[in-house]
Amino acid sequence: MYKLQFLVLLLLFSVSCKQNKPKPLVIKKGTLKIEVKKDVIKDSISGYINPKLGLYSFKFDLDTAHLKLKKIKIYSDGKLVQTIKTNKECEHLDFSLIDWNFDGYKDITAIYNCGSGGCAYWIWNYSPKLNKFVYNTVLSERLGLEIDLVSKCIVFHFRDGVHLEYWDTMKYCNNKLVLVKGFTQKRWFDKDGNIWLKEIHKKVIHGVVRRTVDSMMIMENKKTK
Repeated sequence: MYKLQFLVLLLLFSVSCKQNKPKPLVIKKGTLKIEVKKDVIKDSISGYINPKLGLYSFKFDLDTAHLKLKKIKIYSDGKLVQTIKTNKECEHLDFSLIDWNFDGYKDITAIYNCGSGGCAYWIWNYSPKLNKFVYNTVLSERLGLEIDLVSKCIVFHFRDGVHLEYWDTMKYCNNKLVLVKGFTQKRWFDKDGNIWLKEIHKKVIHGVVRRTVDSMMIMENKKTK
């Protein structure tokens, strides 16, 4: 009799534990707010700038308080081969290796700043002739700089609100940037409050830049009538 009662109590206790066991938490997508921590600033990168060369490492001497890049120490297979004194402002302290001139050698790239008009960079191109990195005065500090890796073109894309926007597509020819095509849009108000749009197309034909200009009123100010 007592044995039977003991078995019944044991069974009831087992059922009660299963019922009270907490169910797994299911979180529906989009309902959980996750706090993303800011990335730790990386003051060094490494990689192969060309398959024929050894491993390169880049140590960036930073002034994080004033967002400045003071110097770059460059190592090849662990040996110091170049030091670049920079003293450049870097709003984001972000560094990478990008082949900007499509010569097969990756170049040192540091973000100068980014905004609604695009991004600007500090760029040092690797020179196989000099066996060192050389500051690029043409591409550096150019706001709206972009790279098209498919067509191997450099694009200057700038936007100033709704009033001005342009795209200039350029290509390297004998180590110099030459225009391939361009497009500019301008919007403005005339004295009567009408809104006008001007589109300028640029294209290179037989080495000569040809321009076509179209202007039109896109919104009439009816209050002046």
